[in-house]
Order: sequence, then structure tokens, then C-alpha cells
Amino acid sequence: MATDTASFKIILGSKSMTRQNILTEMGYKFTIMTADIDEKAIRKEHPEDLVMALAEAKADAIISTLQNTDCKDKDAVPTLLITADQLLKVKSEKSHPTRKKHANSSEAILVGML
Repeated sequence: MATDTASFKIILGSKSMTRQNILTEMGYKFTIMTADIDEKAIRKEHPEDLVMALAEAKADAIISTLQNTDCKDKDAVPTLLITADQLLKVKSEKSHPTRKKHANSSEAILVGML
């Protein structure tokens, strides 16, 4: 199913095993780069706006890193950067409708998610 990616490089801007598995199962070869951003500092009223803002912030951070390294190479290969984010929206009287990703399982237990 995968097309020939010899003419460009794919970078997955995510640590997500699910996203890695999807690309692998589709037959794509890719490298992984993660963005060091403060996800908790980015807030939006609507979940769909928040995930887009987070994905864009990750892309911006990775592009900044790449510009400091890859762009200096005259023979740099065109690159496709894939970033994404997701949220869990819960309807509950005692919780906010949009949940952030918890730092670890202990934090999730403290707020009643596990």
C-alpha cells in the first residue's frame, strides 16, 4: 500500500506507539522526532481547536530543530513531517468536559480516570 518514499523522508513527530504501528503497517519507513513543548501551557476552549494547536506547536518545535541542522545540507531530502494530538472528551457532572493527558497512571487514578 505504501508508495515509494525514496524521494522524500518521513518524520513522525510523536512517541505514540499507535501512530508508529499505523505507519509501519502501511509499509512506510520513517524516523521519530519528538517536540519538547509544554502541552499544559496551550489552552483552547474547544477540544478540536486544542488538538490542532498542540499538533501545530509540536510541528513548529520540530521544524525549528530541523532548520538548525538539516537545512544546512545542500543535498537535504524533502521531508514530510507528521504531528498529531488527541484528547478524551468525557460527559460528566463532576468533571470538565475535556481531559488533558495525565503525566502517569498515578495522576490518572487521583482524578478518577482509571
